[in-house]
Amino acid sequence: MKTSLCNRAYHDVSEPATFTADVSQALINDGAHILGLTKLSSMIAREEPMDAVDYPTAFNPRGDGYQSPAGSSSGSAAAVAAYYWLDCAIGTDTSGSGRRPALANGVWQLRPSHDSISLRGLVKTYEVFDTPCVFARSLHVIRRVAETWIAAPSLVKKRPYRLVYPLDYLPTEIPEQMKIIDSFTRDVKTHLPATIIPLSTRSSWEQSHPPGTSGDAEEYLKDVIRRSFYHQFYHSSASFRQLYSERHDDQQPYVIPFVQQRWAQGASVSDAEHEEATRRLLIYKEWLHDQFFGDENFETLVVLPVAEVKPVYRDEKVKSPENQSAWDELFLSPIVGAPDVVIPIGEMPYHSKISNKIEYLPVVANLVAAPGRDHQLLEAVEAILESSKRPKEVCTGSRIFVPGYDHMARHFESEIH
Repeated sequence: MKTSLCNRAYHDVSEPATFTADVSQALINDGAHILGLTKLSSMIAREEPMDAVDYPTAFNPRGDGYQSPAGSSSGSAAAVAAYYWLDCAIGTDTSGSGRRPALANGVWQLRPSHDSISLRGLVKTYEVFDTPCVFARSLHVIRRVAETWIAAPSLVKKRPYRLVYPLDYLPTEIPEQMKIIDSFTRDVKTHLPATIIPLSTRSSWEQSHPPGTSGDAEEYLKDVIRRSFYHQFYHSSASFRQLYSERHDDQQPYVIPFVQQRWAQGASVSDAEHEEATRRLLIYKEWLHDQFFGDENFETLVVLPVAEVKPVYRDEKVKSPENQSAWDELFLSPIVGAPDVVIPIGEMPYHSKISNKIEYLPVVANLVAAPGRDHQLLEAVEAILESSKRPKEVCTGSRIFVPGYDHMARHFESEIH
């Protein structure tokens, strides 16, 4: 089977695969039936529907049916949200390309610990961050896939829980979203139970930054993502550009403007700059791991929002970020190599310009655990949902929950009329 990365030039020069990717083969060995390929953002980058040129973006079934599915694993998340006969779909997450679609399409998503899973057979953009992920409508399926992909731990001693509430990312600027996230956070505190630990990464860095580093964390990490991730994003596609050029009289392959821009950013980075950025990223990784997960007397979880919840219509131009910061919440788990799970926890009403009526957007929580604690993370999530009587499964179609379930959504609906 050939792959296109939703780019006609890439499909033109790609050859049929000679083997099955390890993550897919593991599922096949466990009895899964592979149905086919899904769409993704072109060249595994950011691509909103209005940016798509070669292949139309997948349709997100939630809300009015004209919301962006996000990306880059847009088709995988949208398929799970749309088709009841599909149990799960595989994607990848480098810097949010699994978590963002999980939010937009209102489904479960697991991004395993980076070192717990094989990358063989994946098209890579930045191997340090690239991680296979899985989308599903239920926690049960997520756990089943995790058991297939990741070796079960030996007997693990139970530890008390604590939940880090990162003040750099919470609260978001959307009050309705925060009411739902804070309600979930209270359930974690009550039903796991867990001690809530408010933590400002910026303040902690100022007080305990590693020797030889600037006390201004943003200054220390300035351009680190461009010089590490974007550099590799450009160089990882060098063989594609060369092969296409050889077959088309020195013509370069067409890619969407966002990819052109990111390639240009990556190409401008010298090898020395890349090495220095990689060194800084490793120092920050060790410090970040120590701040969040250094106390091994506790089972530590971190709650994150993924992104602000608001309508993103597929017929409106959306500006993608030009120069991402290592401070972005989407980079926390990739930098640390930690597992995280996206949990659908509620819905937020909005007045749709498409249907001219009240529709609903999914709201999720993103829980992160220490590297290697994938199964413990999912056990904790199951305990929270069981005890709090929250649903472990979402529906297909426009609503993630059966209408009438979410008392928070009904409260918000009365407020916006």
